[in-house]
Amino acid sequence: MYDQIALYYDLTHASLTEDIPFVLALARQSGEAALELGCGSGRLLLPLARAGLPVTGLDSSPVMLARARDRLAQESEVVQNRVTLVEDDMTRFMLDGRFPLILIPYNTFMHLDNAQAVAALKQARRHLAVDGQLFIDQANPFIAADTPEDHLLSLENVLTDPATGDVIVHLAANRVDTAVQTLHITWLYDRSAAGGGPVHRTVAQATYHYRYPHQMELLLQEAGFPHLTFLGDYDWSPFHEQSPRLLLLGKQEA
Repeated sequence: MYDQIALYYDLTHASLTEDIPFVLALARQSGEAALELGCGSGRLLLPLARAGLPVTGLDSSPVMLARARDRLAQESEVVQNRVTLVEDDMTRFMLDGRFPLILIPYNTFMHLDNAQAVAALKQARRHLAVDGQLFIDQANPFIAADTPEDHLLSLENVLTDPATGDVIVHLAANRVDTAVQTLHITWLYDRSAAGGGPVHRTVAQATYHYRYPHQMELLLQEAGFPHLTFLGDYDWSPFHEQSPRLLLLGKQEA
């Protein structure tokens, strides 16, 4: 899916910055290298590298990684040398060395079903340094489960492609399956020249698996993370049912 919508992903997520100070604080606490699983086009990689931290970004989408390389090429050589990009699957990757901090960023973990989730967590544990920390950032499951079941398209954004001036109308439709705790989203991107003309439509679909805190706790414990902290937002506030996010910090057994 991300190969298909890479450009649109960057445009729709350009304003997503509230998690960056939190991630930078975690990285500074570790003081050493970080590994980001599902790094995409580098939204978090670049701030980490600019802050002086070596970071490895892993993603399964070659198109998203190509965009990350393009963005990285615009940085100084010092910043470029701090970033390593790897094309691989987070459920079965193998890298040299261990990392004091492993990040699974904004909603990425929700793409995984339970078997994939446990596999990814076990791989993360294998690559985590002693006393290292795992960070998972995902939507509040109580909010996800309450998504309206109207099956109607809603307007998400009207965007402008800075490279061409084209106008992009971004629409979305949601469907929740509470029996299996999945949120199905269909995105439509209607692209046309600024002065009008033919419309080119791109359609993409994704399934997100939302999990409640006790379910996340069981998954993480199964993968070897018995020490967990649940937060509700990037201000380090405790999680509750009305929290904006469900953030998890996990430490593995020694």
